[in-house]
Amino acid sequence: MMYNPTYFPRQRWHLPKEQERNFVAAFFHMATIALTCTSLAQLGWFRLRGGQCTPHLAVYQFFSFGYFDTVDRQTDLQFRAREVVSSPVPIQYHLPSGPLKCVTPEIANLMRVIIILCFLAMISSLMGFFLDIVGPTKKSLKNIQRNSIPSILTVLWVVAIIGVCYDITTHLEAVMQNLNPTSEIQVSYEYGCYTITAAGAVAVCATACNLLQHHSPIEDVQRRRLVDDWDGIETFSVVGGGLRGLDTPLESMPPPPPYSP
Repeated sequence: MMYNPTYFPRQRWHLPKEQERNFVAAFFHMATIALTCTSLAQLGWFRLRGGQCTPHLAVYQFFSFGYFDTVDRQTDLQFRAREVVSSPVPIQYHLPSGPLKCVTPEIANLMRVIIILCFLAMISSLMGFFLDIVGPTKKSLKNIQRNSIPSILTVLWVVAIIGVCYDITTHLEAVMQNLNPTSEIQVSYEYGCYTITAAGAVAVCATACNLLQHHSPIEDVQRRRLVDDWDGIETFSVVGGGLRGLDTPLESMPPPPPYSP
């Protein structure tokens, strides 16, 4: 049986990358990164009303380190007399950009935790973006993309950020109430918190896009590749025990001359 290797299609070893790409999910990943960067840059996160505190607190104010000032001695003695606190209360956090009032070390540390969580959210979203654009063929990366692990991590980071924001509001209310017991105080969220919440919602959309994407089973892909490899088998079809596309040696011989006595 003769074999012609040039007949086989050149695409028989083509890996099915196109099936693993998800441009819609990649768009949502990029939108998540953009919203997270926006929330980190020049957007207020908390608004403080009442007392003599800084009216706005933002995450970008805590990228640099500063030092704390405490209240004056008279105010400190008043706090000690009321047994509200047993140590000087830090009310000013001095930064290169200016002092921030009503900021304690706990609040400053929580704001830096938000910064770390935001960067973790961007890293996981960036990983999901590259997986959706490239279309991995390695089994481990393929499972990570299909199960939408990066976007799920992003959603978890955003949920953690929202929880830290709530913790910061309770700390701010306690500090403002201690410093201004007779004033009406109010702590509310600003655009930074809403923007990071929107980033989490977009990450949920990316998760849905990856989980709902139709994927052919591995066996079907392998079977299709095998069929592509033997697409030219009809040239070797058998008719009556021989090969239709080839001549046997007896058939290729010329017929004998007519019989003559």
